[in-house]
Order: sequence, then C-alpha cells, then structure tokens
Amino acid sequence: MKNFFIRWSVFFVCLFIIYFVVNAKVHAIAQANLQSAMVVNLPQYSKQELIDDVKARMKYILTRTKGVKFFIHKVKRKENLWEIAKQHGYSVHTVIGCNPQMKTYNVSINQNLLMPSIGGNLHPVSPTDTWQSIAEKYDVEETILKQTNCGVKDLSKEHYIFIPGKKPAVDLLNESMQEKYALRDLFRSPLAGRLSSTFGTRKHPITGKISKHGGIDIAVKTGTLVGAAADGVVILASTNVGHYGTAVFIDHQNGYITHYGHLSKILTKVGRKVKAGQIIAKSGSTGRSTGPHLHFTIKKKGVSVDPLKFLW
Repeated sequence: MKNFFIRWSVFFVCLFIIYFVVNAKVHAIAQANLQSAMVVNLPQYSKQELIDDVKARMKYILTRTKGVKFFIHKVKRKENLWEIAKQHGYSVHTVIGCNPQMKTYNVSINQNLLMPSIGGNLHPVSPTDTWQSIAEKYDVEETILKQTNCGVKDLSKEHYIFIPGKKPAVDLLNESMQEKYALRDLFRSPLAGRLSSTFGTRKHPITGKISKHGGIDIAVKTGTLVGAAADGVVILASTNVGHYGTAVFIDHQNGYITHYGHLSKILTKVGRKVKAGQIIAKSGSTGRSTGPHLHFTIKKKGVSVDPLKFLW
C-alpha cells in the first residue's frame, strides 16, 4: 500500500513539473514573439505642420476621434465657403473651425479643405487646458468630449481635439480671421432665404452681359418680411429707384449704408430711426428682376463690399 502511494505521488510530482516546464516554455515563446513584433508608432507632427498640411491634419485627427469621419474637399470652380458648407449639412463656422490655415473667406480652385462628417471645430490645445476647462469654454458635456476624442490618452501632449456641434472660439482663431469674425457684430441678415446670387462679377440674368453684382440676392416668396440689418436711419424709401424698383436705404451712421431692393411694399419712411431686425418692408420682384427675391447691398463710404463678409 505504501509503495502504491509513493508511485502515485511521484507520478503527480512529475505531472506538475512537466506542466510548469511547458507553461514556462509557452510564456517565454510568447514574450519573445511580442518583443519581436513590429512596433507601430503613430506619426508625429508639429502644430505648424498640422496648420500648413491639410492631409497631415486629417491623418492626425482620424486616429484620435470616434463617431466622426474626416475627408478632404477639393474646391471646385465657382464654389464658395457657404456653398461648400451647405453641401455637407452644416454652417460655414465648421469649415473655418477645421481649417486653421485660412486667413480669408475666399477660396481658390483645387484648394484643399478638411471637412468633418458632422458640424464642429478643432480646438487648439494649450498647456493649461483640461477636459473640464474645454467643456466649459464650449458649453459641452465633458463626457461627450472624451467619447468623441477617445484616442487621446494624454491631453497635454495633443495639438488639436474635435469639439462636436460647436462653433470655433473666436479668440483662438488667427488674427486675420478674428478681424473678419468681428464684422459679424455689425450686421444681421435682413431675412432668411436661399442665396441665389453672390457678390462680384457675374453674367447678368437679364442683359446677359458680364457685370459686377454689388450685393447678394436672397430668393424668397413675395411678401416675406424684411428687417433692418442694423440700427440706423432710413434715408430713402421709394417705389422708383432704378433697377432696384421699390427700395429702402438705411444709413447706419458709421460709414455704412445698406440697400434693400426689389421690394413689394415699404413699411417705413424717410427719417425714421430703426433698430436691427425691425421690419421695414416686404420682399417682391419690382424693378429689373427675374423673380421674387431681396437684393441686399452693403456700402462702406460709398463702395460696395461683400455682404457675406458680415453674414452667414
């Protein structure tokens, strides 16, 4: 009986020894394989590279975000920022907020722009930023920021993170764009509608001649209420204003004058002080017009400027 127990004890000891030897061997092989495996390092970019190189910026942000895709839009002939933004279902703020290289609203043929699949902007991370401080700046939940930027392990080492659904922070734009954003405080859109013609050289829809269009056309139904673009004094309200037809002019007493043309009805009078948004007329198709719309012009010291620099 004693020999029986001794034999079985030796047998189990041998089994344990074999198990530990085999386990150690497997572990050693696994460690060796891990050490010999290719180490994948994400490409490193400087902040200036990410500003200058749109493709580098796309590769950078793609590895750090979830729930949003990024792609490059190559500008086509006759496209502008507003049309490009509309194609993708968000406002021009998103295009500007994802393209820190931009210093003007103007774009050129074949220019590359980084576009996200949803509205939002790229926040340039500073050394003092925390998830909480960024969330408070944009009024967004901290958990949403972290979920969207789930590839970010150490915020202090990042150049940009994506802020979903929010406009860019004006104070973080480059100086040129900050100046342009400041213009938005001067005027508001006189009405909502489809932009049917922009500022600049165009083929006139009636004469067929190439000429300069001194404002923008906003296509709306006849009778749509038109509001003053800013505080000012009405200096013209007439039914016989040349190609404008029925029109109202407002002097904003800061060097700017706005024109509202092709109206169907005037609801103000010369000399009246008006506030921004106050109803002054109804849209129409009077004067030289191919259909109901509002022609809106902004003049600074007598020179027409592009209203889209102020509105979107």
